[in-house]
Amino acid sequence: MKLMNALIRITTIVVVICTFLSCDDDFNSVGSEVIGGINFEDRQYIARPVAYSKKFDRVQTGNLTYTQNTQPINHARLLGVYNDPVYGQTTYGILSQLIPSQFNPQFGNNPVLDSVVVSIPYISTRTETRQVDVTLTQPDGTTVDVTENETVYTLDSIYQSNPFKLSIYQSNYFLRDFDPATNDRQIYYSNDIESFGAAVEGTLLYSNDNFVPSASEVITTVPDDGGSDDNTAPDRTRIPPQLRVAFKDDPTVAGNPGKVVLDSFKAQFLDKEDGIELSNQDNFNNFFRGIYLKAEAVSDSGNLLYLNSQGITFTLHYTNDGANDSDGNPTRDEEVLTLTFGGTIVNDIRTDFEPTIAEELKSENQDKVNGEEKLYLKGGDGSYAVLDLFNKYVETDADGDFVLDQDGGPVFIDNPTDAQKVKTELDFLRSRDWLINDASFKFYIDQDALNINDPELEPERIYIFNLETGAIIADYTLDVTFRLVDFNTPLNSIPNHLGRITRDSDDAGDFYRIRITQHIINLLNDNDLDNIKFGVCISQNVNAVTSVVGDTATNIDEIIPTSSIVSHEGTILFGNGAGVPEAKSLKLDIFYTESKN
Repeated sequence: MKLMNALIRITTIVVVICTFLSCDDDFNSVGSEVIGGINFEDRQYIARPVAYSKKFDRVQTGNLTYTQNTQPINHARLLGVYNDPVYGQTTYGILSQLIPSQFNPQFGNNPVLDSVVVSIPYISTRTETRQVDVTLTQPDGTTVDVTENETVYTLDSIYQSNPFKLSIYQSNYFLRDFDPATNDRQIYYSNDIESFGAAVEGTLLYSNDNFVPSASEVITTVPDDGGSDDNTAPDRTRIPPQLRVAFKDDPTVAGNPGKVVLDSFKAQFLDKEDGIELSNQDNFNNFFRGIYLKAEAVSDSGNLLYLNSQGITFTLHYTNDGANDSDGNPTRDEEVLTLTFGGTIVNDIRTDFEPTIAEELKSENQDKVNGEEKLYLKGGDGSYAVLDLFNKYVETDADGDFVLDQDGGPVFIDNPTDAQKVKTELDFLRSRDWLINDASFKFYIDQDALNINDPELEPERIYIFNLETGAIIADYTLDVTFRLVDFNTPLNSIPNHLGRITRDSDDAGDFYRIRITQHIINLLNDNDLDNIKFGVCISQNVNAVTSVVGDTATNIDEIIPTSSIVSHEGTILFGNGAGVPEAKSLKLDIFYTESKN
């Protein structure tokens, strides 16, 4: 009996597998195959959206986050000067509150502030570790040769390589957490810092007229604590690439600027022990109002850094009286108080748009009825494309039936009268009994308009979203990689729905493909589903699907994905119109199966 049951189970499995394979063959066959006794054939329908560009008035840049594994994550912050060969030059600055490592700090007896160290780590990747010979100088002037492990890094998220002027200010401008008029979280925009006035540049702490980030390790030294008679070279530590500025009392430097900073921080911290200023975050924010990292162009180009703002620190190194040593001699204990960028952080974004593009992007110059030949996509405070699909009116006869052209498609009405506004392209499509197999846009890149010599300046990803709500569309979560998303490599995420740039033989960008198959299936099968407009934008990270509301003069909500705001690149895509080559015009290709009967 057991053997018989086993044979039955094996036979059943074989039959199921064979049936599945047979069905699979039927499903994938095209044209003249017979499925279930009914003749089917595959066809294509081409829909042409009305597409135009929309420039942002200003974008929210305060406290931009996205969700990763259900946790809110801060977007990277941008600092520097970026020269886009098409759109113009953009300058990025950062204004941030600071969070102390502790409140009500006790600085001990006879505290002395030895140094204040600013650390701005770069995003980098370790590529190699090797041994190097180093000659060190000992306190008595003699030298000693030692071997150290040197790590080689490459810098990530650094764009262009020319210098810009970097200034670090202690800001006197108070960043509110809440809007007093609404009690909602205070929203800060890309051009707010410019309007804050001189208070933002309260006290200049550091300035570098020719700042270029270096991929080299930073070496720090600490004098050996073996005693005055110990002839030992200072201890050396190698840390990853970063801007590291140490303010110390050094009379040999003209004006001794380090002492000026030390005196200021001593008065604001060590001298405020037990004061209300350091008692909690709210009081501290009102007392020490923030740090402003300001970038200024020194030429037609510069460089741009993406920074993890939570890694930016100001560290106060101080000493105080410690316990006597075993010989009864007094000692000094070393202590630190760390201030970290956090709380409210605002990115300053200022783009000097190329005049011709700025003129074309004016709302009154964008044809929202017939669409535009060029679509301008620019990250930051730039622009995105709007797609209006299936809303064109089509001809009907006296009985209300659709008038068809020679290919079986609808006949569109140019400049319809009110009486002709009866049925739309969407009504026609919903009336068809089609099995949708694939629906995708191909956005061809206008390389003549871009005129970019370096293909690496072209954005790798673009992103489509619900223009009204900012939400992703159904195909995003149905992408085969959705559950396998690696948040550390967003460049490769969601490739079936949001295809990466396709390049030609010389590496110049050719097109982007965006699939919206499930969205079209849902739209055609559900007559109650709203026909939304799409937004299409540059995306630095397609895993980030959060959006914010832009600030407009018309008070009409303008939904902007945060991944576009933190993107610096731009491109120009073909839309529709007489000047667009037919092969590169924007269209939605719908591949479907229908019965021949």
